[in-house]
Amino acid sequence: MNFQDLRYFLALTRYGRLSIAAQRLEVEHTTIRRRVSALEKDLGVRLFDKTPSGWVLTAAGQRLLPHAQKIEQEADAAQAAVSDRKHRPQGTVRIVATDGFGGGVIAPSLGRLRAEYPEIDVELVTTSNLLSYAVGEFDIAVTLHRPERPGFSMTHLCEYDLRLYGNSRYLDQNPPISEERDLSAHDIVWFVESLLDLPELQSAQGLATKANIVFRTTNLFAQVEAAASGVGLGLLPCFLAHHDSRLQPVLHSRVRARRSFWMIVPSRLANTERVSAVCEHLVAMARAEAGRLVPPIDTDEYGDPMEGVERE
Repeated sequence: MNFQDLRYFLALTRYGRLSIAAQRLEVEHTTIRRRVSALEKDLGVRLFDKTPSGWVLTAAGQRLLPHAQKIEQEADAAQAAVSDRKHRPQGTVRIVATDGFGGGVIAPSLGRLRAEYPEIDVELVTTSNLLSYAVGEFDIAVTLHRPERPGFSMTHLCEYDLRLYGNSRYLDQNPPISEERDLSAHDIVWFVESLLDLPELQSAQGLATKANIVFRTTNLFAQVEAAASGVGLGLLPCFLAHHDSRLQPVLHSRVRARRSFWMIVPSRLANTERVSAVCEHLVAMARAEAGRLVPPIDTDEYGDPMEGVERE
């Protein structure tokens, strides 16, 4: 058996498709198929079955997998020992996340990840749509949805608040706001519901009916910029809006929604060293950012704050 072929066996096991495995190893997809076929010939067994959802391990392939993983780990350790360096995880990890959380929270944290794991390259793909959970679409997903489906491990990553914000100039030039019914005299920036399938819309529709929607977008950064420029009020994630000097809290003690982010990893990648390292980083990041994700209620917010209000 050519032990180099195990590298291609592991890649096809992890990503399930020849094209994706080839992309990750930076080779042609025919190389993956040829090397796996050579391994099957050497062992005298079929290791994969081709299915509509991708290549899946046969019973023989499942028996080979833990041994191949151990060989990979030992080979990495041997290379580190010979080169007189400490072994560190390496390779590419693709993260899929929502636009706001990916750009506003994950991306700024990647410097710390890079400092600790310089051999790990991150691909951050942001989206406003629901994941399709196709084989190989991501190594780690940070999503508002907790899918009830086999083949994935799920971890509650963090909670975050959406609250109401407005530009100071806009607030000064429009009727005062002291309670929710005052919103009927105000403009609001909102989501494009037909293009955006996110859970916060389901509980925030009442707010949309109280105010005059004057601007819609699928992009949270565009919402923040519109509200900050005085287009109208915005129901915005606190991690994007709360420390923006252009925005002022409005009715935070009364108008807010609490949501959760989930970290999802395909089961076949759960024990991959580089994926585990990035997962640990995301958990630590979420813990460090807790005060930005769910900030305390401001006592000097615009409107009349209510003391002792229980959080949702």
